[in-house]
Amino acid sequence: MLSAERDERVLAEERVDVTLPADRAPVGARHPLTTIQDRIADIFVGMGYEVAEGPELESEWLNFDALNTGPDHPARSLADTFFVAPGGSGLVLRTHTSPVQARTMLERTPPIYVVAPGRVFRTDELDATHTPVFHQVEGLAIDRGLTMAHLRGTLEALAKALFGPESEIRWRPHFFPFTEPSAEFDVWFPEHRDGPQWVEWGGCGMVNPRVLVACGIDPEEYGGFAFGMGIERALQFRHGVSDMHDIVEGDVRFTRAFGVEQ
Repeated sequence: MLSAERDERVLAEERVDVTLPADRAPVGARHPLTTIQDRIADIFVGMGYEVAEGPELESEWLNFDALNTGPDHPARSLADTFFVAPGGSGLVLRTHTSPVQARTMLERTPPIYVVAPGRVFRTDELDATHTPVFHQVEGLAIDRGLTMAHLRGTLEALAKALFGPESEIRWRPHFFPFTEPSAEFDVWFPEHRDGPQWVEWGGCGMVNPRVLVACGIDPEEYGGFAFGMGIERALQFRHGVSDMHDIVEGDVRFTRAFGVEQ
């Protein structure tokens, strides 16, 4: 009897009036940078790559020396790189995610197929097209018999999966110390807000034999290719974002505009 009375009292006291107006909590959304970074990683996983990660506070040797970037290279100056105090500590905020590739080669034996997305740091002033903290995704393939044709096919597959089946890749000769031969690559983007056009996107090339030797891999037996591109750059031309400030300032109105992308 007492139990029944208690149950009736609880039901009465805890009854919810469903006719009362409710406060609608704002619905959150993932930042579009996270969405597109994960999308790119998923595309490479579908090609058989693994996602690799590494520390943002990195040794100078892995960030520069292991990648054939000598002590006199301009990238190693205070004008381009954040060095960690005290002076001579040998530590920097990584300027690219390439050290993840070097770590992977040091820790594994080929074949190696990895993609390394992450945050990087350079001493750029924040403006419409630059920011001192940005995101890159880089890829590395080490195996027997790899050629520039395999590299081109990989980038073509990425472009078509990310930007549509009409997208294409073109190369322009360039120089990078960690690849030889090297190229910058553009993507043909038919849905650009200013009309179909070529858009500069990233760099690529065959891994320099000196990098393979530094990371303990015999260049007579194995070769490979590497590539990298900016994620903010992809977000800008894929979605028509003209100002980098919109991406980095954390305005919820900017994030909300993208909703939940599948």
